[in-house]
Amino acid sequence: MSFSPLAAIRFEDGDIDMFLIRIAEHLAAGGLRVRGATQTRGAVGGECHCADMDLTTIGSNRTFRISQPLGNGSHGCRLHPGALAECSAFIECELEQGVDLLILNRFGRGESEGRGFRDLMVKAIALDVPVLTAVRPTYATEWSEFGSDAACDLPMDQDAILQWFTSVQQACEAA
Repeated sequence: MSFSPLAAIRFEDGDIDMFLIRIAEHLAAGGLRVRGATQTRGAVGGECHCADMDLTTIGSNRTFRISQPLGNGSHGCRLHPGALAECSAFIECELEQGVDLLILNRFGRGESEGRGFRDLMVKAIALDVPVLTAVRPTYATEWSEFGSDAACDLPMDQDAILQWFTSVQQACEAA
């Protein structure tokens, strides 16, 4: 198993956010400090007939609405960069208080373009906090470029992820 402090679950289908929540709950039940954020979508509605998107922080359970209504004719990204930045700053404060694992819902478009949670991932690694995220095939190349030799890919399998985390913890203790 890899000792890479940065890991992404490769996925196409399935409820990756619920999967990440179960990982966080399992580790927290063992006394570990897990922080980060997962995404939820509300009901479809409103002017543009799109579902609202929220990020909920792990551990502190704070919710940030990261979507914005752009109107009926909108076809662009509805991500609210200011709300995402606010969520990121909140999690960064939690990181500085001591965390065993940072879980972030996606390495997606924003991160592939140098925004989103990218700086938060770098900060966590600088603080020796391992990072677990998820990536779709669309952003696999950008993920590989970002993570370089510090990253590994994991299957959407709880045992594999727990094994990765244990190996990272052991490598840190041995260092």
